Amino acid sequence: MKRVKATAIITILFLLTSLLSVQQPVEAKAGVRLSVKNKTVTVGKSFKLKIKNADKKATYKVSKKGIVKLIKKKKHSVTVKGLKKGTVKITVKVGKKKLTCKVKVLAKKKPKKPGSDKSNAPPAPFALNLETSTTESQKESPTEPATEPQTELPTEPQTEPTTEEPPTASEQPETPSENEGNLTYAGSVSQEMCKASYWIAKSTNPDKVLLSESEIKKLNQDILDTPNTNMYDLANMDTTFNAVSLRNSLAQMSTPSGCNFANGVQMPDKEAYYEAIRKNIMDADASESDTIRYALCVKRANHKSWPTSDCIGNSASDTDDELQSSAVVVNEPVVVKLITADGKFSYAVSSNCTGWVETECLAFCASKEEWLEAWQSEGEDFLVVTTDKITLEPSYIESATSKVELSLGCRLNLVPKSEMPDSIGERGTWNNYVVYLPTRDEKGNYVKKPALISQHYSVSIGYLPLTERSLLNVAFSCLGNRYGWGGMMESMDCSLYTRSIYRCCGLELPRNTTWQTAIPTQNYDVSAMSRTEKKELLDQMPAGTLLMFNGHIMMYIGQDHGNYYVISDLGTVYDEENTSDSLKNIYSVVINTLDVRRGATAPDGSRTWLSHLIWFICPWAVK
Repeated sequence: MKRVKATAIITILFLLTSLLSVQQPVEAKAGVRLSVKNKTVTVGKSFKLKIKNADKKATYKVSKKGIVKLIKKKKHSVTVKGLKKGTVKITVKVGKKKLTCKVKVLAKKKPKKPGSDKSNAPPAPFALNLETSTTESQKESPTEPATEPQTELPTEPQTEPTTEEPPTASEQPETPSENEGNLTYAGSVSQEMCKASYWIAKSTNPDKVLLSESEIKKLNQDILDTPNTNMYDLANMDTTFNAVSLRNSLAQMSTPSGCNFANGVQMPDKEAYYEAIRKNIMDADASESDTIRYALCVKRANHKSWPTSDCIGNSASDTDDELQSSAVVVNEPVVVKLITADGKFSYAVSSNCTGWVETECLAFCASKEEWLEAWQSEGEDFLVVTTDKITLEPSYIESATSKVELSLGCRLNLVPKSEMPDSIGERGTWNNYVVYLPTRDEKGNYVKKPALISQHYSVSIGYLPLTERSLLNVAFSCLGNRYGWGGMMESMDCSLYTRSIYRCCGLELPRNTTWQTAIPTQNYDVSAMSRTEKKELLDQMPAGTLLMFNGHIMMYIGQDHGNYYVISDLGTVYDEENTSDSLKNIYSVVINTLDVRRGATAPDGSRTWLSHLIWFICPWAVK
């Protein structure tokens, strides 16, 4: 019996000893790792790289010589010192395990010279005397085909965006090249240039407010009062008008040239197609003393010169709807003057365009006061979409707000806390912005409903401050998005893109490129300038300056190694000089230098965009 007990005791002690001996080695061998995988340092600075949970001596290997130096090597750590600008990979081997740390070394920042801080100085172009570089043609807008659209009306910019700003170029770790995948870029464009932070870091004062809230509000009114901008003051529009005269005028429009393909298929009888549309207009109810109707857009809609939902082209492969004039976005106000006989289309006036909108995309307000309340709030009572687009979450219960797409620059009233519901449909409100969304009942009447916008989206409470940082961050949120003529396919063309960027700051630009050159700010006719003179002027311009030649407008983002870079929603382009001479179909928001080319030749014999530029537009430079 004693022998059995002794055996049992020995067995238990053996098991306990085994368990205790197993615990520590397992913990030590598992999870061997580096203290950091990516690190950015300045030349002359150092950091300690530690190897955690290692039980063997580590060895180190550097991918490139001369960029960093490994000093104070120990069994499980090493000090890394930056020697010169560049990027290297440090490989650490512990037994059979290999670990890597990517190190980016930045050049030392040069100390500012006394008196170099220009934060309180006016924008540089005001100090220029350009009289010898310009001509009388400055007083006239250049001619260019009307091609583009826009969005809604503002009030005043807000000084604080709701989302955290991205780190500057010096703070943001570089994305490893192996993660670049198969991305391609225009000539002279690198991966790091495709981040707003790269260009923000180049600005001497990216947070300088270019226009205050009150200045923006005044400028918006001045733009409305300037005839050549073709903007409409909806809030002060005459309430009565002759609808019979309008109807007759619209029904008598001549058949558009070309435009004989509908949805890629040639019309069997073009005249019959357009005659049916004219009859739909002519049979509309109208009187010689009609009253305008106030409406809000409940889903993004096309604004077209003829009331048809077909995509009308000049050929089977035409990618542009030739009847597309503009786009109307959610909660954008419009004034409706006529509805077709079948009720499917409304002749609507937005702040920047007139044309036909599908009636089902509009909700009609009971009064002007109800209409104004939906889009004229100020201060911090509204939210602005500051990213390319937001799609609301789906809902089986709240179908009117399910999957609604909110475009860049869209503004919606916030639900006051006193009116905040505990839940919306099947969802609570935590970690969501709660906004009022315009919806349409079965009779087409306006009904405002609360809706949720996920907290992770880029939005601003009130308008963004009009700064280089704001303009660059918003512009880069659309990088790579497709081009859409006149705003078709729920996309943007070049002038809708520039308009939408500035709209996030509360500034309401006109619809197309020529009209944008007419805004009453200090703009520059550079058509008579040489390439050198244009570059000298660009050197003084902040990021966000709009550059235009006939048919295209773009946003200047900065200069790098003698090249001048822009971002724009681009259709077609030829590559830079001394490269392929084939036309590239881009149809996307892209970055490129002003050395890319057009098919046409500029007066100086060059085909580059720089040579073709005729206007520098400064929306922030109030006269």
